Amino acid sequence: PTQIYRYLRTRNMCSPIFLNRTLTYMKHRMSRPHRNRQNFKVDSLLEKVNSRRDAMTIQPGYINLTFLGFNNKSLDYNAQIAQVETVLLKISHKKRKDSSAPSMQVTLGTADVPINPNEQHLPLTAPTISIPTESFNPSSGPLVKSYILLFRVKITPDRDNDDEEPALKKRKSNGSTLENNTKLYGAELTVYDKHNRCYLSDGDYDIVVQDFSTNSRNSPKKHSSWENVNDLVETCGNLDAFMKGAVLKFKLNWSPEASARIVDRPKPYPLQENKENVPLITNGNDNNNIEKLQIVYQFVYNNNSRQQTEACEDLHCPWCSLNCNQLYTLLKHLKLCHSRFTFTYVPISVGARIDVAINEMYDGSYTGSPHDLISQPSVCAFSRNGPVRRASVTHILVYDCEYDGQRPFITGHNRLYHHTTTCLPIYPKEMDVDSEGENDPEWLQNKTMMMIDEFTDVNEGEKELMKMWNLHVMKYGFVGDCQIPLACQMFVQHKGKELLLKNLYKNFVVHMCSLFDFGLVSAVCLYTTIQKLQEIVGETGAIRTILKESREAQMDNWSRSGNLSLNCDKSGLIKTPNTGRKTGNVGIQRRKGTPTPSEGPARRKSVCGDTSRKRLSLSLNKNDQKSS
Repeated sequence: PTQIYRYLRTRNMCSPIFLNRTLTYMKHRMSRPHRNRQNFKVDSLLEKVNSRRDAMTIQPGYINLTFLGFNNKSLDYNAQIAQVETVLLKISHKKRKDSSAPSMQVTLGTADVPINPNEQHLPLTAPTISIPTESFNPSSGPLVKSYILLFRVKITPDRDNDDEEPALKKRKSNGSTLENNTKLYGAELTVYDKHNRCYLSDGDYDIVVQDFSTNSRNSPKKHSSWENVNDLVETCGNLDAFMKGAVLKFKLNWSPEASARIVDRPKPYPLQENKENVPLITNGNDNNNIEKLQIVYQFVYNNNSRQQTEACEDLHCPWCSLNCNQLYTLLKHLKLCHSRFTFTYVPISVGARIDVAINEMYDGSYTGSPHDLISQPSVCAFSRNGPVRRASVTHILVYDCEYDGQRPFITGHNRLYHHTTTCLPIYPKEMDVDSEGENDPEWLQNKTMMMIDEFTDVNEGEKELMKMWNLHVMKYGFVGDCQIPLACQMFVQHKGKELLLKNLYKNFVVHMCSLFDFGLVSAVCLYTTIQKLQEIVGETGAIRTILKESREAQMDNWSRSGNLSLNCDKSGLIKTPNTGRKTGNVGIQRRKGTPTPSEGPARRKSVCGDTSRKRLSLSLNKNDQKSS
């Protein structure tokens, strides 16, 4: 069990199943207070959103930059003034990382700043540049913008006052020299980032500028590349070497009004204590007064051998390394989360002793999804062909009961079912299909319909009725003659409308009559079935229309076929020479006693013709005697 819980500890650290701070016996792990929930109202949501929006909106005003000086101890130029150009860079960010973000530069102004001013004799005035805050509002285009201040420092050496050479010649000779001796420095300062967060507040700023005059004039690399660690170490040295570089000093303050171009040199802001470096003031006696509990774990094997661990002074769980902070919480956690063991608390003088033993009543059977055991390949977390349905599984995370030897809660939940006919396991995607109703699979239905379509001695209406009836009997599995009335009732209930829409009413009536002739249904069943079918006809107007059109077409067909048969009968008549009566061939054959084509028994030969002839001859003889 120890190895199992160590594995579970690692897994829960990566993907925890539940949060310990949500447990009732670990309320101390909830660092977020719930005081605001007592006074919470739904109507206050709009006010909070408006106040947050107002806070993000930039109020009208100005940013005043008062330049105090440019310090560079390593500068060997004979120059007194440095020209500082301030530029506002607006960057509109895009969602796609591979595309370059459009930017726009706005020149705010230039100022002449003294180089290496003497701390004892500082100048009385200082140049100032005022930046309106309206420049930071997104006027048009993309709303996501970041604003950066660019400082460009240009230092030109002073020209020697030499009047011996003409001015034109002196200008030509010194033109290239001045360009080569000009020093360029640059630095940037973020005002607002792309999340509209402001990084500048009132204060004195010292910005380290970089020397751009020594760099090559080639354009910077547009693609990211790896840098060597040694180069970074040389660039980012200690703080002393970092502060010996060129530094631009200025004072920044937010004000509702703009300052003049030249103002009196302001005084520096007073230094404030850095709260992050202030040592925490605590009472040293408090830690000593708190008595630390010593927890001793004693492992019991077979109720005889015992093994104690070293006393630990913290309340961490030895299996999952969870800090419980309280003894009650530790005992609760051990019993509920590590139920493979049994824990017995025994108080001792220095703290507590916890007896640990194997829980013989623990149900260690597999509680996961049974389909994971039969899946091929096993342990397949995701499907390669798309989403698949998974079976619901019951997991007991924490349980609290009165007795330890209870029946497992998940008995009967995580089961694997099998098909009745094939004995194959039923997968989650097949749960909605009834396993017992496998008498009519789709392939068997198609096979039955194909066999009926191959019949040649029946018409199309009879084929359709045979398909519907055979599939109905196959689906519900009627196996006896006593179930035929129920089959007829269910057939009308489920297939009645479809039957009538296909104009198979008369075919079904003939089918019911044949069932009655063979003694499978009674007269009552025949009557009630036809009556229910006629009720469906009366309820639906579309069915009545179909039956009416079918009857009219049938009557027209009968009328045409009746005229043809009448003409045929007239052409087939013969005239007898004796009596002058017109008799058909069929009638003559029947009078002579010839058998009919039907399968029934042959009729007896009629003798009425001979008797009439005898009576006729007797009457003639009597008349002849009277006349003589």
